[in-house]
Amino acid sequence: MKLPNRFGFGEERGLARKGRPTTIRDVARAAGLSATTVSRALNGHGDVATGTRELVERVARVLDYHPNSLARSLQTSRADAIGLIIPHVLHRTFDAFWLDFIAGVEATCAPRGIALMIAATDHEVTHEFRRLARGQRVDGLLLCDVRTNDARVAYLASQGLPFVCFGRTIDQNGYPYIDVDGAAGVSAAIEYLIGLGHTRIAYVGVDPGFGFSYHRFRGYHQALTRAGVPFDPDLVREGLTERNAVDELKRLLSMPEPPTAIFAAADFLGAAAVKACQTLKIQIPDDLSICVFDDSPLIAHIEPPLSVVSQSNRRLGEESARLLLDRIDNPTGPLVQRLMVPALVTRASTTRPRPTDRDLAAV
Repeated sequence: MKLPNRFGFGEERGLARKGRPTTIRDVARAAGLSATTVSRALNGHGDVATGTRELVERVARVLDYHPNSLARSLQTSRADAIGLIIPHVLHRTFDAFWLDFIAGVEATCAPRGIALMIAATDHEVTHEFRRLARGQRVDGLLLCDVRTNDARVAYLASQGLPFVCFGRTIDQNGYPYIDVDGAAGVSAAIEYLIGLGHTRIAYVGVDPGFGFSYHRFRGYHQALTRAGVPFDPDLVREGLTERNAVDELKRLLSMPEPPTAIFAAADFLGAAAVKACQTLKIQIPDDLSICVFDDSPLIAHIEPPLSVVSQSNRRLGEESARLLLDRIDNPTGPLVQRLMVPALVTRASTTRPRPTDRDLAAV
């Protein structure tokens, strides 16, 4: 899309040489539009035509226009910023997820001139958490890694500050959230493994206090029940961390009657399962099928390629930020609670189980 001829590149670049910042009136004059239309386009209002919005954004980029956030916040009583609350302790293997998620949040906020403040806190209502919620430095909060019973959700609801959760508590009433339908994703994977002939399917997961962990295990249990496969608690390992995952998996695979398939509820657990198999000389998938939640860079180059329950981490960030910005604009609007269904992607790490002696005797 070309800029209007009446405002050429020489003049627009001259603004920078003159040492003064580009104003919204400069953008409006260059685009041949009113300042009001330009303002509405840059702030994401839905009543601006797509072509007009694209023109305004292009002109703003060429002119290197940036909103005066201080002036706007004084005029609107808004901070023009949102807060993103992520776990206080970030595991190294989770970095890929957060990089993608944060990139999605930023991609939604930046075109609207909204700054992003990232804070790492504990899972309690700490002094730092209260200060962020009540300090008027942000217009809303995006709360991540929600616990099954999370006091922070109730606290934010009592403060009147717009907020959105990425994740859910067990009691899901009264607050907006976006979450991955972990139960549906895991159920699809377990049903696929059962369809291959597996009945001894192990489940390895992280701290069950996290909402996502609770729902993923629920999907595992539900799929077994629907298929009439007995639930064996000896095949379940939860609360695993990077420090103990490989050892726990080696113990699991060394049982007198080991599993023929494993579902790993986090990417680092899938990698740990592969490492345990290598140590014990277990062949994947001939001796053991492996399926993992999240198709992250951590497992992208593992051989054989792992079957996964895949989610778009960047899109999750985009949708979460979009819901929060809508909530800030309309705090009393409809309560939105959205589940995004992940996709099962089958690869070379899953196949039919080896026939047992009992199977061969029955032939």
